[in-house]
Amino acid sequence: MINKNIFSNKNYNYINKINFINKNIHNTNKINFTNKNELAWNITKNCVWIGMVSVLFYQSVFAFVCLLPLQIPMLKRQREAADRKQKKEISKEFREVIMSVSANLQAGYSVENAFCEAYYDVAMLFGADSYMAKELVRLKGKLQNNQPLESVLSELAERTQVEDIREFADIFGIAKRSGGDMRGIISNTARIIGDKIEISKEIDTVMAEKLLEQKIMRFIPFAMIAYISITSNGYFNSLYHNVFGVVIMTVCLALYGGACVVSDRILNIEV
Repeated sequence: MINKNIFSNKNYNYINKINFINKNIHNTNKINFTNKNELAWNITKNCVWIGMVSVLFYQSVFAFVCLLPLQIPMLKRQREAADRKQKKEISKEFREVIMSVSANLQAGYSVENAFCEAYYDVAMLFGADSYMAKELVRLKGKLQNNQPLESVLSELAERTQVEDIREFADIFGIAKRSGGDMRGIISNTARIIGDKIEISKEIDTVMAEKLLEQKIMRFIPFAMIAYISITSNGYFNSLYHNVFGVVIMTVCLALYGGACVVSDRILNIEV
């Protein structure tokens, strides 16, 4: 059983902070990938883009109404991007948790107490409101209720759907049942996760230039159409307000959308 006096030698400010978080934390600390402000911003941004397409490709208010359903796939892709970004942040925080747990084990703590003590390092690095700090508060409460650590970690992996956490929870559960070397497993896990994060950073650095090029290329078709429309008034009149022109513009728009999807898949490199 976990020592309930685990925090007795720590600063009382930390204890008060933990108690405050524990009272206010929800029953399910699920990842909130898209908050209301971000959702409102994405909808506004998408409406501006649809409006620009309606003016440049069709010069029609009716086209704006017809293209509004594109909000659904656009918001879905934006949510997936936010999902990937937040999972990276959680994986980064989890690495610090494992490193702290490994250090605590070397200091002589039990595995359960080592996870509880990791709260202080995580709160110091990422803040008491960070995802893993709240999860460690939850973990301490469940351990005090005699819930096995392996089941708590499995629940965390289920909520976050982060690959590193899921793999660690699986390996930890097997090692716990078979009496494996916990210190070695946790130290090795921290090293592996750290290596993955470093590789991810290197990939992001290398791909930064390509991502900028991608963003510029996405605006070039709109810039070209706008430039020609302004400098050569009436140049595109034959493509507006007739069936043939609408078909041509729709095909071009579909090709543009397909190119954007392909470029995203090329540049989305998972480690």
